Amino acid sequence: MHTVLIFYFKAVLQAGGLPVLIPATADTAVIEAYFDRVSGVLFTGCAQDCPPAWYGETPEPETHIMGYPRADNDRMLMTLALQRAKPLLGICAGMQLYNVVSGGRLIQHLRTPIRHTKVTPTEDACHEVMIDPDSRVASILGAGPCHVNSSHHQGVDLSRIAPGLKATAWAPDGVIEALEASVASDLFRLFVQWHPERIDDEVHRGKLFSAFVAACHR
Repeated sequence: MHTVLIFYFKAVLQAGGLPVLIPATADTAVIEAYFDRVSGVLFTGCAQDCPPAWYGETPEPETHIMGYPRADNDRMLMTLALQRAKPLLGICAGMQLYNVVSGGRLIQHLRTPIRHTKVTPTEDACHEVMIDPDSRVASILGAGPCHVNSSHHQGVDLSRIAPGLKATAWAPDGVIEALEASVASDLFRLFVQWHPERIDDEVHRGKLFSAFVAACHR
């Protein structure tokens, strides 16, 4: 069974896009066929983690490795997407995948004073992020602090960020909250650690998804 939480579909539809579910498969031909038919790709979150073997590490006790074939599917799709000029938006695990496929590594389990994991099964944590004023995310949401929701236990460490990428938003504990290409481009590629598809701030959600969908229309 292939499932995607309805929040993603609603956010894309509300922004004027038409969501298409790409099924999890390790068949490269199928992935390429879907990719050729869509205008952009949204990499969603996931309750499991990228296999640490992808970045040369063994799993820590808190690591819950993503099931196959989704893991293979996501890596192949990201590899393909980074080779082609299409808009990309990544959320939570999607941002971590972006760093790993680009050659970076992850912190397998965050140990910081700020809560990043869910408060309850249905309630996200919440914290502030600081946004780099010279970034795509700032051009959409504005520079300076903003409040976001949070539901993850892994993260990207600045010391292990992939070549060609840069952090453009941070939590107060230093956890990276947004990644973009280090060289500015008209091509829309934005990856965030929080979950704008289900954030309570409807304006925030609308701005991010509208920017992505607008890039897809172009």
